[in-house]
Amino acid sequence: MRFEWKKELETSIPALDSHHQGIFNCINNFFQKCDEGGGAEELIVLFDSLESYTRKHFSYEENLQRYNNYPGIDEQMKQHALFLSDLAELKRILETTGPTKELTMITKGKLIRWFSHHIKTLDKEFVDFLKAKQL
Repeated sequence: MRFEWKKELETSIPALDSHHQGIFNCINNFFQKCDEGGGAEELIVLFDSLESYTRKHFSYEENLQRYNNYPGIDEQMKQHALFLSDLAELKRILETTGPTKELTMITKGKLIRWFSHHIKTLDKEFVDFLKAKQL
């Protein structure tokens, strides 16, 4: 299973799109290792990589929003914090139970749904705000 980058996910901001594609690559590396039957240690390393990359992206995005006085920044930050909390919980379960098939499916579903929804809604709202601001 691969998390495919689609045109509908593009924001028209090259740096954000590049970051989002980097996150997709981290997610796909995790999916691939799961599908190959990777062990807990390997998967935790990939999870850590995803978390680190995501934190950097969220920081960049929030700084960009702050710089542009984006009124939706509080909701963005709230959603980012909730996602990072969910990610930490999934990692804790992985460390405790190992890479079960059920956990793998839950993780895949959660990552795909969250990022697709977040980009298509909150990130697109921010981009619309920037475009309107430039008029």
